[in-house]
Amino acid sequence: MHIRLRNEIDMDDQKEILDQVYPVQVTMKKDQLYLVFTNEEDEKVVIKANPSELVMTRFSNPNSVMRFLSNQEAVVTIPTPMGLQHLVTDTSRYDFCLGRQSIRLDYQLKPYDTQQIFASYKMTIIWE
Repeated sequence: MHIRLRNEIDMDDQKEILDQVYPVQVTMKKDQLYLVFTNEEDEKVVIKANPSELVMTRFSNPNSVMRFLSNQEAVVTIPTPMGLQHLVTDTSRYDFCLGRQSIRLDYQLKPYDTQQIFASYKMTIIWE
């Protein structure tokens, strides 16, 4: 099986599309979907998802954890060149479809303490 991550990024009116494909291990445990793969930086990545939440953990140094809640904000901590940053993901669309083997997320990344928007994202995750 393979996972395809397609991410459309809109930052300061500049658009970028990232399209990545990796071999993936797919597991269902109770009501949780687990997608486990290794990215281009040789880091293990685990996506844990259910109908209302997705958590993506990248096992780097330090670990990076992104959390997305259906139609809600979630606080995340991301390592950056300036150190660990506390940010907010504001997810406006979260479509989890096991039957189509896909997840669709539309979200904005914001600083923790303001409503300013760093970037807007449209991500599609497909496994087949």
